[in-house]
Amino acid sequence: MPMKKIYKVGIRPSLLAAILVLLCSCSSQPDTPEHRIREMLREAEEAVETRSIFSARDYIAERYQDQYGRGKKSADRLISGYILRNKSIHLLTRIQDIRLNEAGKQAEVTLYVGMSGTPVDDNEQLLMTRADFYRFDLQLVVENDQWRVAAASWQPVRPN
Repeated sequence: MPMKKIYKVGIRPSLLAAILVLLCSCSSQPDTPEHRIREMLREAEEAVETRSIFSARDYIAERYQDQYGRGKKSADRLISGYILRNKSIHLLTRIQDIRLNEAGKQAEVTLYVGMSGTPVDDNEQLLMTRADFYRFDLQLVVENDQWRVAAASWQPVRPN
């Protein structure tokens, strides 16, 4: 029976370390306040779409106040009611603007959201469904090392 040759390829530890550093630096986003805000908004969108009431409510700050004078408890009920009334929730969000204060602990975000009961992947599909469109102006704060919504105002908008 012929024997197969086995070749041993050795990688120097310094080369392996350099490769790992390159892979980590290429694949990860910088941990900036803006990146963390974008990630929080993505997670909040996912919580609503998966109809996770408790997860969605985690993104509301303890001192929340909206344009109608509602506090955190009222906002929690509003979110819960929306999720319970809608068997299927699909959101298409577009962040228009993120403005951070100098300390990086507060931010203002302008966000457009298309809300539909059927899956949507792009703006054209969203326009063909019976979707609702809103502009949200959010004030965010860092609370317990997490970005949360401290104030919000919203208004319906016409798609264009």
